[in-house]
Amino acid sequence: MAVLSLASVKSHLNITGEQHDTELQAMLDAAVAAIGERVGPLEPVERTVRVRSTGYGLRVPGPVASITSISDMYETTLTIADLYLDADPGLVSYADGRAVPAGHYLVTYMAGRDPVPADLLLAAKELVRHFWNTQRGPTRRPGSAPSESAANSVPGAAYLLPFRVSELLKPHMPIHVGV
Repeated sequence: MAVLSLASVKSHLNITGEQHDTELQAMLDAAVAAIGERVGPLEPVERTVRVRSTGYGLRVPGPVASITSISDMYETTLTIADLYLDADPGLVSYADGRAVPAGHYLVTYMAGRDPVPADLLLAAKELVRHFWNTQRGPTRRPGSAPSESAANSVPGAAYLLPFRVSELLKPHMPIHVGV
């Protein structure tokens, strides 16, 4: 399952032909990957990580869609039904308030979002627009106002995310919570 279709991106950019499909698909894949690096995977993907509990709970890199299994270094499996998951920050604790014993745990889980929030979809489309516009070169007429690309950057500095994309990502940035 793709987060965004090429057709939805082309519609967003008002592109009707097929001559740029390969280039646009590469930009779409790069945009989804860049956003995923900042806010976590956009679509569900299975991950297995080793995490440490200090005796309170486990912090699993989020967002966490669901937990598949948790076992300690002695291969004792925790019962998933006994656990509480706070999905966005990826905090796992016992539902009855008991502490997760200190130690290292192997956690298999589904990371990502289902469905993907609308603001993240728009952020991906806008990042593709940014990539696309940088490929087209300067298009402003002499004496006209600078383009958004020029207005949103420091002269001489390269940048990946326009301000509008950064603002759309803010509510989904990882929360760093100590456990």
